[in-house]
Amino acid sequence: MVLESQGEYDSQWATICSIAPKIGCTPETLRVWVRQHERDTGRR
Repeated sequence: MVLESQGEYDSQWATICSIAPKIGCTPETLRVWVRQHERDTGRR
């Protein structure tokens, strides 16, 4: 969800802050999940 929506916001953090409440977690938790996904898929 975050990776697909990044083009709609100025930064990845803005994207995360927008999506986190919609899925019921804190922005920091979602940021950690996104970073882990990026590492797992070789993007980071």
